[in-house]
Amino acid sequence: MVRSRPTIEEVARRAGVSPATVSRVLNGTARVSRDKVRAVLEAVEALGYTPSPQAQSLAKGRSYAVGIILPDFSSAFYGPILEAITLELESTPFRPIAVPGHWSLVRELEALDFLKGHRVEALLLLGTSLESSALKNLDMPVLAFGQPLEGPKVWSLVLDNRQAAYRATRYLLDKGHRKIAHISSHRGGMDIRERLLGYRKAMREAGLEVRVVYGNLQEDGGYRATQELLSRYPDTTAIFAANDQTAFGARLYLFEQGVRVPEDISLVGFDDIPLAAYHIPPLTTVRQPAGEVGHALIEALKNLLEGKEPQFPFIALDLVERASVKEVGT
Repeated sequence: MVRSRPTIEEVARRAGVSPATVSRVLNGTARVSRDKVRAVLEAVEALGYTPSPQAQSLAKGRSYAVGIILPDFSSAFYGPILEAITLELESTPFRPIAVPGHWSLVRELEALDFLKGHRVEALLLLGTSLESSALKNLDMPVLAFGQPLEGPKVWSLVLDNRQAAYRATRYLLDKGHRKIAHISSHRGGMDIRERLLGYRKAMREAGLEVRVVYGNLQEDGGYRATQELLSRYPDTTAIFAANDQTAFGARLYLFEQGVRVPEDISLVGFDDIPLAAYHIPPLTTVRQPAGEVGHALIEALKNLLEGKEPQFPFIALDLVERASVKEVGT
């Protein structure tokens, strides 16, 4: 039989004082005689009593909870950022309540309502598709990564995804490719749409056909999107994927069709998640430095929890050249 957790009433009975006196001793909220303090502490030690964090929070009128909404716990990009933030919060009185939105605006709105009901003291949005209108009635600071949001208590860390995607497409053009396709997605937030716009800009400046298909930002979506892509555009010589996981799925489909990378089709991803360097061949991709992003978000979140306005550093998105792109003749 599992022994139940000792209560404040049990401590009070053992110490011969009232529960209110026990609370005053443990919280230091009023002067208590030395004898009573000693009796309470001895009772706490004997019973192994620990105060309930929930009860302490309610007594102080605070939740000490930070709400976090992200696409998915298993996300190869957002997962490590969530873990870093969770570990960092362990040295503070605050604890995270993280809810996945599963790439669905409806689920993100449900998650928002859930977190409001739990009286979180701050909200962190990682790659959601929520818009500013959903946040206008929130009485808490909001920190968003991946899209620009507006509001009196809203701050956004936004990287230049459009320019990075433009440069990645220009890189393929400079390698002689003219039949370049992009696998985008209707999922995700502003960052995914910005990558599509960067690709379109580069292709239109070059006077070339825009070739776009859509996946789900996962490996299986990249696989299916590449199947569609090659049926519509069989002469494609290069694929620029909206993220690395999409590129991994594309690579598998190409392998199964006997299409060699990069000899037959070149492949570029986005994010530079750890597996990108160990893929076959190692994937050329745009590095979105998760470590720098996580650190910037942690520092901003700490400032918010301390009542300060966060400041964001400039974070560059650089192309990492590996072995998945081949130069071709024009």
